[in-house]
Amino acid sequence: MFWNNGITRSNEIRLYLLITVMLSAMILPAFPLHPSLPSLRLDEMLLFGVFGLNLCAFAWNRFRFSDREKEQLRAQQTQLKLIFLLFGLLVASYLVSNIYGVGIRKAGYFGFRDIMELVTYFKYFLVITLTLSIEFKREEFVFLQKVFLAGMAFLIIFSWGQHFNLGNMNTWFTPFFNQQHWDTLIYGNPPRVLGTFDNPNYFGIFTVIVLSYIVVKYFFAAAEDKFPWLLFILIGLVIKLEFLTISRTALFCIALLFVIVCIWAFFYHKRSKKVLIKILALFLLTMVLFVTASDDFFYRLNEGLDFSESTSVQGHVERWGAAVGTIWESPILGWGTQKYVMSTTVDNEYILVTRRYGFVGLAIYLAFFLVPFVKGIKELRQRTKIRGKGALYDRSSVLLGAYVAVLPSIFVFCIMAGIFYNLRLMTLFAISLGLVYNSLKHNTQQV
Repeated sequence: MFWNNGITRSNEIRLYLLITVMLSAMILPAFPLHPSLPSLRLDEMLLFGVFGLNLCAFAWNRFRFSDREKEQLRAQQTQLKLIFLLFGLLVASYLVSNIYGVGIRKAGYFGFRDIMELVTYFKYFLVITLTLSIEFKREEFVFLQKVFLAGMAFLIIFSWGQHFNLGNMNTWFTPFFNQQHWDTLIYGNPPRVLGTFDNPNYFGIFTVIVLSYIVVKYFFAAAEDKFPWLLFILIGLVIKLEFLTISRTALFCIALLFVIVCIWAFFYHKRSKKVLIKILALFLLTMVLFVTASDDFFYRLNEGLDFSESTSVQGHVERWGAAVGTIWESPILGWGTQKYVMSTTVDNEYILVTRRYGFVGLAIYLAFFLVPFVKGIKELRQRTKIRGKGALYDRSSVLLGAYVAVLPSIFVFCIMAGIFYNLRLMTLFAISLGLVYNSLKHNTQQV
């Protein structure tokens, strides 16, 4: 096994923990403990449980680090400072806005549901720092990739099972999913596949995140002497998965992702004939899947494009207008979380964040995503200067490229929905963020 190649026991444990968190977020639904309490997830229990055990062990060792731990912390120092700064700003914005909203604006009160926002921050912090702490060499990354592909294979099979309702599975699995969205799958017109997620739109954007890695690898890491058929087939399967969700926003996000990566690859590979063939093949694959999509797919697509009649668009605009009205009453610091007195259904994450934390909080929220984006671009440019244009990406460069390519699509998605407050989707995206920070470590061995 891979841990026989000089990998430390602690690194092995962290890798297994990351894999379990990843598979839990991909496959497992949350489970309720009590009607008055929020549902729990396996990945949350593991993250907070292991953190508590580590804290106890640290106290037992009299708050001292071993020489090996000190060496690992020094390797992560630059990235840890940045992560601490961003999360510190998020928490500071949270505290200031809530004190201002409750104490000065007298807007409601502060309760348990508002405290859970801090718990959410801390969960993402643990996911990112866990991913950063792992020493990824070739064996670990290959193992992580294989497990992820196995999880994707399960989701593809499970989703097609939903589509055809094999063995009446849509009825059997009803208790494990959000009833509102599960009814969309069974009784909807048209019915929409939602995988293991509780919302087809979130499952749709998950496929976009997956495509970002596969497509970047297809253009930048596949050997040029032969066409990457396996990656090509996998791209087709994932695109079709998004079509089954009939998520219009995710469909646009895929188009945006493909345009960005194709233009990037075209100039990176110096307009070579081979990259043109790959672009043409991707275009034809997308068109074939598009024109052979179901009538339900085109019905929902046409309904969304008719803004005057679309109930979805009209509902979004109505909720945006109500939220924007409250923003202008407190634009700088917002109103705090206020989950008891203000609806959390806004369907636009920028408006939701601004209403809670003002324009100051919105700037911090954007920085949380944009800082690794900017650093990733700078790192890729530096590597290109060293290796030259046209050189194949190593695995860490593919991870950086995937994040850079997909973030514009994520920002578009947040106009109609949001990623930060969806615990499952953001957990998986936090792993992507952690992999970006890991790839930026100065002493990271290229995997």
